[in-house]
Amino acid sequence: MAKRKGSRRHKSFTLPLAVVAGFAPTAIFALQGAKLPGAQGGIEEAAHRLTMRMTGYEWKGNLWSGAELMKGWLPMLAGFFTHKLANKMGINRAISGAGIPFIRI
Repeated sequence: MAKRKGSRRHKSFTLPLAVVAGFAPTAIFALQGAKLPGAQGGIEEAAHRLTMRMTGYEWKGNLWSGAELMKGWLPMLAGFFTHKLANKMGINRAISGAGIPFIRI
């Protein structure tokens, strides 16, 4: 009896769209801060907005805000759990089987 050869398929890079979409609101908020005119905007304002959404700490006002923290983390967590659910349901396997490269939910 002939021995079957194993698959030579190797893992390739895939982009989980739900997780990336969860980062989008925070990234857009930071970019809007960078585009503000004059001394209000720039890289410092973008960094301020990014750290405010990711940690909840507003270093310009020396305040901590749980609401800002939730605005940053809830979309990311929702995207992560959507991705995990799509894996469990087999949606990502179906996308892969359809021959769509690089993209997963």
